[in-house]
Amino acid sequence: MKKKVEPDPTLCFDGFEQKLKNKETIMTQPKRKKDEKAELVKLIQSVIPGDFVKVLENSIQRIVEEEVSMVLGADPYQRSEARTNYRNGYRERKEPLGTGIGPVNISIPKLRKGGFYPTILEQYQRVDRALISIISEAYISGVSTRKMNQLFHDLDISGIDRSFVSRCSAQIDAEVDVWKNRALDTRYAYIWLDAIYTKIRTERGVVSTAVLIAIGLREDGHRDVLGLHLGNKESYYNWKDFLQHLKARGLERSELWISDEHDGLIKAIEECFPGQQRQRCIVHWMRNAQSKVSKTDLIWLLPLLKDLVGSRTVDSFELAWKELINTAQAKGKDKLLDWLDSTFHEISVYLEFPPSHWSKIKSTNPLERLNEELRRREKCIRIFPNEESCIRLFGAILQGYSEDWTSGKLYLSEPLDRIRDHRKKPIALESTRDGLKPCSVGYASSAGLQPVAMRSL
Repeated sequence: MKKKVEPDPTLCFDGFEQKLKNKETIMTQPKRKKDEKAELVKLIQSVIPGDFVKVLENSIQRIVEEEVSMVLGADPYQRSEARTNYRNGYRERKEPLGTGIGPVNISIPKLRKGGFYPTILEQYQRVDRALISIISEAYISGVSTRKMNQLFHDLDISGIDRSFVSRCSAQIDAEVDVWKNRALDTRYAYIWLDAIYTKIRTERGVVSTAVLIAIGLREDGHRDVLGLHLGNKESYYNWKDFLQHLKARGLERSELWISDEHDGLIKAIEECFPGQQRQRCIVHWMRNAQSKVSKTDLIWLLPLLKDLVGSRTVDSFELAWKELINTAQAKGKDKLLDWLDSTFHEISVYLEFPPSHWSKIKSTNPLERLNEELRRREKCIRIFPNEESCIRLFGAILQGYSEDWTSGKLYLSEPLDRIRDHRKKPIALESTRDGLKPCSVGYASSAGLQPVAMRSL
């Protein structure tokens, strides 16, 4: 029989004392913020393949936590003199946030004083409400098809009736209307104009409708969406109504208007804002030039046009233009030469502005990217049930871009100051190198470069 060994009281006491010290050490340690990157990696590793809802939920929650920390001026458990308020728990959303991969549950932080709602949820909520109301309107108006029913199922939308559509639409329409009629600055550095076409159901049937859009570069260097306007086509009267509306909201001047070559648009600009410069989109101009020759001539014409459009200095523009004229003359392309001479002054206006701005102002590409986003978002609609629904969706999207641009990073730094400084440059001595004469402000412009003279070289 084994002898029972009694524990040494001294060792037991020492062990208990050591545990107590360890506990006190743990208790007295300050609370530390979790390593967010390590937590996210750990979460991704634990996710079942194909189930990324948890990852999205965690990512959105992290963004919410970072935003509330910025509002409070301090992270959780952080002592800071910049702190303006304190957290006070969380509240759950009444309904999960709907996403393309499934519903996501987001916890909204509460504050001791005042309230807080994440901007990431506000930003997408407006567009989501617009989409739901338009799809609902199309469904109720009898525009729906089997694909529309499937879309409702995919979006997990049910229980839709006219009262829901009315409530949802009224709120969005009021927000978009306030944004569309807000006051504008009196002066902008640059304004880009363009239009896209969409289909709208009317009493006459489905018609193609032009959506006129204007974006501007403000004096502080931020872009802004100035407005949108619906018209049955890009006519002079529709463009004039749109520009008059911008003028009534406070717009007086733009240093340069950038647009495509449309007779109605040009006439409207000249009448509403006389004496202001306009740049023809050089990318559209290049496409128009290709229609002036046969397809076999594009082999030599395209490289010359690309060299001209890609010019980064006045000298390279001069050389590219001279090469284009001489080549066309050598090949006997009189029709192309006449067209080049008649359009030269329209595409060379941007040379009178700071070279650092050229890539932004010689074409309507900054607006084309916005148009692509509008086309992408309207694909699920295909045909708008009425004009109000079109303004609702496009207005909600453009309002979101407007808010992002005006509060985001600068597009161009101090544009008006740069333009003024560029115009103050000393006058260069007149030179007849290669038959080209500099303009009065010391650099080539539509007045300084002489395409007709170059043809005779």
